[in-house]
Amino acid sequence: MNLRFYLNIFLFGMVFMGCKQVRKAADVIVQPTAREVYERNFSKNDSLLLRWKNAFETAKRDSIQITLPYSESGVFSEENFNVYSYNVQLKEGERIVVEVEKQPDSALVFVDLFQAKTDSLKSFKLLKSSEDKKAFLSQEIEAFGFYKVIVQPQMQLQFPFVLKIYTEPIYAFPVSGANNKNIQSFWADPRDAGSRSHEGVDIFANRGTPVVAVTDGIITSAGERGLGGKQVWLRDGLFGKTIYYAHLDSIAVSEGKRVKIGDTLGFVGNTGNAKTTAPHLHFGIYKSKGAINPLSFIKKTEIQPSEKPSAIVKAISLRNRADVHKGPASVFEQFGSLKKNDTIIVLGKNQKWFHIQTADSLKGYVNETVIKPLPPN
Repeated sequence: MNLRFYLNIFLFGMVFMGCKQVRKAADVIVQPTAREVYERNFSKNDSLLLRWKNAFETAKRDSIQITLPYSESGVFSEENFNVYSYNVQLKEGERIVVEVEKQPDSALVFVDLFQAKTDSLKSFKLLKSSEDKKAFLSQEIEAFGFYKVIVQPQMQLQFPFVLKIYTEPIYAFPVSGANNKNIQSFWADPRDAGSRSHEGVDIFANRGTPVVAVTDGIITSAGERGLGGKQVWLRDGLFGKTIYYAHLDSIAVSEGKRVKIGDTLGFVGNTGNAKTTAPHLHFGIYKSKGAINPLSFIKKTEIQPSEKPSAIVKAISLRNRADVHKGPASVFEQFGSLKKNDTIIVLGKNQKWFHIQTADSLKGYVNETVIKPLPPN
């Protein structure tokens, strides 16, 4: 009898391990999101799971707006099933980065990025989700428009966090040692007494400053011709964008050469129709339909510094009318208000603005001067 008992245990273990292996193999093909993997730990009718999923669906309709870079600190609440949702406008050529620092590090936070189907901000499609056990998301943006970032912590755990959302250019800066301040002529600036517009940006630097490859690619053309004078054309991928470097003092590559990001292609000059101007690089990007604004592809961005993490989870209003804004600044639309002594849930803090939720589930921002934090229970 004992032998049969242990045999049954062994067979059960083999079946269980087999199921786990089958699921792992299936996951390689299906590639479930971290959220889907987490939900497997609960039965489909678990009341907590249903509340958690409903909070996520509700957050898709939130109208909070932010500009980047953005940072927020606070405490993820075990009690309130808080979900953090932000609408943001992004440009082609940017890479959005969302990262959450938390304690303990093993705590789970899920990040999802949605793209608006129209400018109405009423319909979004999922673009990308964070990987399993990673509170981080990074995604290159291929079209100008509105996007939504949703951040949701795991259930049944309260822990502090610092959230950072920012963008970075997908290309390196094309002039060695230069930065945004060196860009002094922009897309669509008038040229030739207004008869044409500028199809790129001009980056001013000393003559002879190295001009570098902003990405890996192949040189499709290099030589001196036309208005661009000494110029280099770099193809980003077989069917990708074509990158144009013009007015070079000299060229350091030849047609057909494969280059890596950072390789020197030539040197800043003022050849072609730039002979009467100071040395600079004309930098342009072309797609199949023509030139596009290259600024967002190379503009260096910053990360908003975060202050000491906020530990405030509740507060009361100090005024008879405290304005609630859609974003963390007075320039954002005011779409609600608090009455004196109203108790509110504090989701986090951005600079001088508290991210709050009212008793009727209205989410927005109020200035730190209009509320008083309540001590924790």
